[in-house]
Amino acid sequence: MNRSLVIALIATLVAVWYAAGIEDDAGDAAGLVAEPRTSRSTAGTTARTATAEQGSVIAVLPVRTAAEVGHDLFAAHSFLPPPPKVNVQAGPPPAPVAPPLPFRYQGRMTEGNTTIVFLAQGDRMLVARQGDLLNNQYRVESVSANAVTFMFEPLKQRQTLSIGNAK
Repeated sequence: MNRSLVIALIATLVAVWYAAGIEDDAGDAAGLVAEPRTSRSTAGTTARTATAEQGSVIAVLPVRTAAEVGHDLFAAHSFLPPPPKVNVQAGPPPAPVAPPLPFRYQGRMTEGNTTIVFLAQGDRMLVARQGDLLNNQYRVESVSANAVTFMFEPLKQRQTLSIGNAK
């Protein structure tokens, strides 16, 4: 082996021996083994007295109970923000409301006492008279000079489509 490596090894062993406080070869080796603890209340005093008797340089920390710590150190923790609080209102839910009318007024035609209204729904053209059922949901209740009144059948709610004062 290298001579400087052997000297470093011997110096390390001497430093460890000095730090551990070993005074003779056989006497204090048994003092390094920890004694079993009997209870938490006497554990701190037993460790302190054993340290004082041995003359050890290493200080023994007092034993802290879970009540002294205040929280679980190993509990699961999330760094996500808490979910928003939902405002829960007591009471009945709001009554359902009919959707807006899907029809646009395109024109009308009068034959005798009957008025026919031409309505657009998307790309489709619909022809409607009073009493007709459109899309199985909207019944034409009345056709006047200014408005067409529909009944939304699933909820029995009236809706009006303004057609202006067309002549």
